[in-house]
Amino acid sequence: MPSTGATNVWNGLRSPRRSWRRALAAGPVPPARYELRHRYVGGYRQLCSHCYNAEVARVRGLEHFDNVRFEPVVMTDGAGQAHAFHFRARLLGEKVAIDAFEIKEELPAGYQFQMLGDVEDDLLALLGRLIERMRRRLSVQDLEQTGLGLQIAGQSVRGRIEWDDDTDGLLPLLVIDGQEVSWEQFGRMLMSFEGWQFRLEIRDRSEDV
Repeated sequence: MPSTGATNVWNGLRSPRRSWRRALAAGPVPPARYELRHRYVGGYRQLCSHCYNAEVARVRGLEHFDNVRFEPVVMTDGAGQAHAFHFRARLLGEKVAIDAFEIKEELPAGYQFQMLGDVEDDLLALLGRLIERMRRRLSVQDLEQTGLGLQIAGQSVRGRIEWDDDTDGLLPLLVIDGQEVSWEQFGRMLMSFEGWQFRLEIRDRSEDV
């Protein structure tokens, strides 16, 4: 597969959070637009997602790729809290990805989702599948507030592993139910299950958990 010469800041580095901070350091441009770095001879240049898709489509001869922009959507979780999601379509060679994410303090945060499809797929249909997955996920809360503080609601927890600036990446920061949970805080939650067994599964960000 020929290279497009593009490096995705979101997936190209180990930490999306750290990657976005590096992208923001390039200048005072809202992160919702400057999401990608494009490599060329002699260095890199910043591109918005729309421009990046156009460049990849040109290189790969995909003249009929539907390079669309999606409007933000507000959805409510099982606790009645509203979440504003931004969307980004990315052309990845033979595949296309649609990312959904919240923005807090000019950085992607909170709930984040991804749906993968083929480049020939209808992007609106792909978006519809993503939104249905988001609805299902938002309807279930894995954490609950108790007299002892935030605790695991049942016997399973779903979340995302992020970079923790407070530990310089030595320990992970977890995002569960769209909220940040430190590794120490999560460890205290687990102690209510002292003596129990557990199974840890790591899944790709595009998979439904």
